[in-house]
Amino acid sequence: MKKIILTVALVLNFQSALAAEAKPFSENAFKSAISKGESFVVAFHSDSCGSCKIQKPNLESALKEAPLESVEGLMANFESTNEFRKTLAKPVRGPSTILVFKNGQEVARILGETSKEKIRNLIANAIKTN
Repeated sequence: MKKIILTVALVLNFQSALAAEAKPFSENAFKSAISKGESFVVAFHSDSCGSCKIQKPNLESALKEAPLESVEGLMANFESTNEFRKTLAKPVRGPSTILVFKNGQEVARILGETSKEKIRNLIANAIKTN
């Protein structure tokens, strides 16, 4: 019986971890997330950006922890989203930028932060208060 309970717990934990994985950005994924009206983040990164290399895994880890486990994450390559970035109400001017959306609107912007705890807290506060 203990093995069955342990197996079920492991499967549920694995499924929730999969749900929190950041997905690659696409305009369709962005539009879908906007239309759902739920909270989500878009992180703009660049392969040549030092802070991005630290920020990306810390953001992905933060999205797996409470209270962000239901927040969708989209990872956008800064260079390949040039045209999209210009269409935003406030354009994204550099990599290592995280946009936080709630109810279809941008509610916060995090620039250059690499600390997992600070990223988690900034996103949590943005989606809680706005």
